[in-house]
Amino acid sequence: MSKIEMVLNLIRDGERNPAEIAGKLGMSREEVDGIIKILESMGYVERIERGSDACEACPLRSICLGSCVRKTATVYQITGKSFSLKRGHI
Repeated sequence: MSKIEMVLNLIRDGERNPAEIAGKLGMSREEVDGIIKILESMGYVERIERGSDACEACPLRSICLGSCVRKTATVYQITGKSFSLKRGHI
């Protein structure tokens, strides 16, 4: 599985923060940021802007305490396009 697929799968599985993704995959933050930019350009992920709209659109809003969106954090979510992908098919 490619690094791009590993990052997308973690985001698909609910991991939203690039620093945490980097730690889980043993990559540098810069490498994960680059991969996420590629995924954004391909339309598979989108950046979540801080604020109530992001929380309202989140599928976990009913169980979340809002800790994924902090003032200093950048978080991402998958787009509808990525739902149509089978794992391992980027």
